[in-house]
Amino acid sequence: MATKLMALAMNIKNTFLPLLFSVIINSVFANNVEVENRILKSEENKYHISTTIFSKEHSGVLRLTITIPDEYTFVLFNDPNLLIDSRNNVIKFYTNFESENKIEIHFQLIKKSDEATEASIPTHTEFTLNGEMVVIDKEIVLSSSEFISNNEMDSISNYFEEKSKQYASKDVVALNNMKNLPSSSPETKEKSKKEDLTSMATGYNSSTSSGLSNDNKFYSVQILSLQFYNEKRFLDFLASYKIKPSETYKKEINGVVKIYVGKFQSYEEAKLLKEKLVKEKNLTDSFIVSY
Repeated sequence: MATKLMALAMNIKNTFLPLLFSVIINSVFANNVEVENRILKSEENKYHISTTIFSKEHSGVLRLTITIPDEYTFVLFNDPNLLIDSRNNVIKFYTNFESENKIEIHFQLIKKSDEATEASIPTHTEFTLNGEMVVIDKEIVLSSSEFISNNEMDSISNYFEEKSKQYASKDVVALNNMKNLPSSSPETKEKSKKEDLTSMATGYNSSTSSGLSNDNKFYSVQILSLQFYNEKRFLDFLASYKIKPSETYKKEINGVVKIYVGKFQSYEEAKLLKEKLVKEKNLTDSFIVSY
């Protein structure tokens, strides 16, 4: 397998990656942060997108948000340099990197229908330098792409899928050792067993406690929904946002690792934590769950 993967990697490097990096769709430079997007398109309306981000002078914390149009499905690849949060059609990539270093993010899109028009995909980059945030808003324009054959696209896909599998196996032990979110208390277990943990009760209002049953015993705040668990980048993420690992819990749902902070007996305590995470840490996707 190692020999086969090495041969495939050399084939990608020598034949297809030059194509991938030959088309610069857009490049923006702001406050020493540069972003480049590149696109390849196959005959079957499959797109491989590469986003490269680097800081010329400073190290920092990066968050790239990409909103995928409903007309497309997407494929993500595990990468040891990234923490990938995926919720519905919104993907967030988190990383820390040093000055003069670059981060390459790869993902693929597939049209659900041939009738779907080629979209312009909004991207939102936040780069925190010394406590101050640089924001870059751009678009990935799919019509500005270079055509390649289906075989070429398949080779690129296989290369990144094989690498993704290799990375995924490295953090299994660390994930298993992480604390699980506690189950419902015995008196509420029968009532809650049919409920999705990430869904609040009917009538729930995110800004008030209305719609919550008195049977809901504990509350936590969900901060991440990870497509792949990467222990190093997860700990980097917690350190960047000043969150203690001992205060976090996990729950695996359909292969996705949900990360929660805190365990409270009152909704108001959880609400205070959520407001702090949103206001002070800019974790705007945080929300309260009950169990």
